Amino acid sequence: MGKVSIVKNARVPWDADVPVLVKKAVDLVGGIGSVVKKGDVVALKPNVVTGRVSKPGVITDKRVVEAMIRLCQKAGASKVLVVEGSGYFTPTDVALEKSGIKAAAEALGAEVVDVDKDKLVEIPVPDHLIVDKIPVSKAFMDADVRINMPVMKTHDQLLVTLAVKNLKGVIPKPWKRNFHKIGVVKAIVDLSRVVPIDLSVLDAINAMEGLGPSFGDIVPMNTIMASKDLWSLDLAASKAMGFEIEELDYLKEGLRLGLFDPKKLEVVGEPIESVARKFKRPPTDLEFGDGITVVSDGACSACRGTIHSVVYDLEQMKMMGEIRDLTIVVGANAKVPKGLKCAPLVMGTCLKAQEKEGVYVVGCPPNNDGMLAAIKKICKLK
Repeated sequence: MGKVSIVKNARVPWDADVPVLVKKAVDLVGGIGSVVKKGDVVALKPNVVTGRVSKPGVITDKRVVEAMIRLCQKAGASKVLVVEGSGYFTPTDVALEKSGIKAAAEALGAEVVDVDKDKLVEIPVPDHLIVDKIPVSKAFMDADVRINMPVMKTHDQLLVTLAVKNLKGVIPKPWKRNFHKIGVVKAIVDLSRVVPIDLSVLDAINAMEGLGPSFGDIVPMNTIMASKDLWSLDLAASKAMGFEIEELDYLKEGLRLGLFDPKKLEVVGEPIESVARKFKRPPTDLEFGDGITVVSDGACSACRGTIHSVVYDLEQMKMMGEIRDLTIVVGANAKVPKGLKCAPLVMGTCLKAQEKEGVYVVGCPPNNDGMLAAIKKICKLK
């Protein structure tokens, strides 16, 4: 189960090149016929995180989605579904519309499913790490074949978002928020253990580095990767991005649980070295200039990344000039300072013991909307 294919185009792929890349990557791990049988209902799960920034490198390239729809239809699928639930800030139907994914899928006869409007099925998680049951899109779970289609990106909280993290799109928005409240690393591992995936196809035609998953720098990779084992795919893809297992908490957790074995990783097609580059990490320094002071001691990369993501949101909303005397306290060992002009923002589950000493935002890490609400309250912003 550790086989991962890597297929790279010699130049920026033209539209006609993309189906060839996708088919070759899938063929190298057994071919679409080894996954899809005549009469099967197939559910594709792309990454359409946002409607605000819908472009290759942010969302799954619609040409890759089109190629997979055609492959599944040619293999005899009776129905192809494109199933997605977008991030917090964009209604899923809007994201699917703005991205062009909806129009592209429907033009080929596929059916688009909005997870936030779909019926849900509650799945128990045996021997769970942090969540004992998870509501998941019924359409996705009822499909005979489930195909995961992430984008190669850095992530402001998990450092990378690949196949495992992409599964979060099959749960509704309130549960996405809940994952962050209880601990997103263990939650996505639990999710991956109860949502069977038959094939994962990673879009790395255009990848993203820096402040992913939406606002980083686009990196042309001209590459498609595929595997029947999403954990092996994430291992190979993260290596191609210049990350080690020790840097990625969810991979460490998966390794501890025996969900993958690095020694059994088999790469076919191009070697990892042929596509590897060291991706810029999400920013983690906590100096933001006048108006914001961060008191940090023991803060993890997820919370540091969240602060950067929230500051970016404030900049986009043109509110940074209105921020005055904001103190953010973060990290398991941090203490709320005395004598502050304004109540501090006390951030994260590990500081719950100090929640009464400021405006507390729960989460591991907290999500952006909770952080923004707290900042608006502290700074009296509308």
